[in-house]
Amino acid sequence: GGGAGGGGEPTDPEEEPPVVRDGPALDDTKTQVALQLPEAPIIDGILDPNESWSWAGGAAGNYWRVSYDENLEDLFRGGGPVDGPSELPFDANDLEYNIYTGVDDENLYIAIEVKDDWIETDSAEAGSENGQTWLDDSVEIFIDGDNSNFEERSTDGNPEVIDTGGQFVITANNAYRQAEAGNPGYGPNDAWYALTEFTDTGYVAEFRISLDAIGNPQPGDVIGFNVGVNDDDTSGGSNRQVLWSGATHIESTYGNLFIGGRTYTAPKSSTPTIDGVVNAAEYESATAVVLNSHTGSYHIGVGNDEWEDGDHSLTAWIVHDDEAIYVGIDAIDDQIYTDSAEAGSEDGQTWIDDSIEIFFDADESDLAGRDTEKQFEGQYVLTPNGARRDNEANNPSFGASADWFAATAGTDEGYQMEFKITKASLGIADGASVGFNIAMNDDDGAGRKSQLNWNGSPHNEFTYGVLVLGPASTDGGDSAADVSISTADGVIVLTWEGNGTLQSAPAVTGPWSAVDDAASGVVIEASASQAFYRVR
Repeated sequence: GGGAGGGGEPTDPEEEPPVVRDGPALDDTKTQVALQLPEAPIIDGILDPNESWSWAGGAAGNYWRVSYDENLEDLFRGGGPVDGPSELPFDANDLEYNIYTGVDDENLYIAIEVKDDWIETDSAEAGSENGQTWLDDSVEIFIDGDNSNFEERSTDGNPEVIDTGGQFVITANNAYRQAEAGNPGYGPNDAWYALTEFTDTGYVAEFRISLDAIGNPQPGDVIGFNVGVNDDDTSGGSNRQVLWSGATHIESTYGNLFIGGRTYTAPKSSTPTIDGVVNAAEYESATAVVLNSHTGSYHIGVGNDEWEDGDHSLTAWIVHDDEAIYVGIDAIDDQIYTDSAEAGSEDGQTWIDDSIEIFFDADESDLAGRDTEKQFEGQYVLTPNGARRDNEANNPSFGASADWFAATAGTDEGYQMEFKITKASLGIADGASVGFNIAMNDDDGAGRKSQLNWNGSPHNEFTYGVLVLGPASTDGGDSAADVSISTADGVIVLTWEGNGTLQSAPAVTGPWSAVDDAASGVVIEASASQAFYRVR
């Protein structure tokens, strides 16, 4: 393999681990996350910093936004005018917006903070229902709650659309539209509710949409989601509509929205050799994390989110043993630049170069920032030339037998990396659940142009996904065991051959945990909440 911490070519690496993706299937559009909120925000059109909007997806540094960028052809970073009138804006004050999404047990919450220097509401009367809202300054939310990806444009009440979502609209003067959602009922105690309020730079639109009205998605599920903002600068009609993803009323073009964030269960395995080469035998029991421009989440404050396939992407596998957590990375990158942090250096400007960043919130404190006091919690970084950074992990020791270690090797399509972070340094043990994120920085020669994340925003712990240190896999992969299911007298009986372990989870995406004292022939009785089972 490649030298420790170095950047040499690998020596004929073995076949890589199988790419069995983590979580539900994702559409080739865009991906973001609606984070769990500590309490329900007040729907009044006011983004109060003391309310739980501060903990929503997109809130930390406004990493989820559609913003004006004069260097782009369509002038919008993170979205673009792709449906209806599409006159280009004059400047950043003309139109841009931030997106916030959160969930609790009963509702999906969305806030859109619109910057707009000229607001017109001359078509739909204030407070009216199902008027011509699209002609005024307004916000449209599109939801495909069962992620059925209906491919035809539908505005005629098709049950395949309205039974699990549709279009929900509010204008800057609080006219609302719900006809294309099947008129589920609007009001503070009804299926959905929204209000707007003017600000010094535009207006804010806040939405509450009942999960029951969109198919009752559960934590870990993915729904189709889109935002459209109409901009009316003249009397009589809209000048432009700027969407986050795809087109209006066509479910198959909507983005992917995770409900409550992503979870990954790392199996316990034999110890990988940390040489920068990701070999199949070392990670074969792990499920792959596949991040590209469709399946990962971009920080729009860093750069755009629309790139050609093959420009940059990564596949990651995560395992653990008694001593440490191991992360294997296979990165595809068509142009590799490491001209900012010197090869082999420590704590240089690694984020400006091509690099991989690994984040931990080991005590699950969910801070609105990084932990500056807890030892070795935080960020671990490596570039393809072996420069490393651990200052934001409070400077742990680096080396093969130290607190952490990493190595890299070049490939024909990019580079590979392996990270080792000891459990003792993180203060965790088997079975632990920790906050976790992976980020990929892409530099094509003029500094960092994008940052792709697995879940959330770097250095903002509350936005991270969850990493579970699971038991050993018993089947050498992520394929299902041969399980027989029978029912009798209102119970389910599971039987299987071999030494597989029965695991359960509250959602199909995990987190998975072993069922104590369960063997083939176990009886599963009915419970008040849903549960998922598998044998591994």
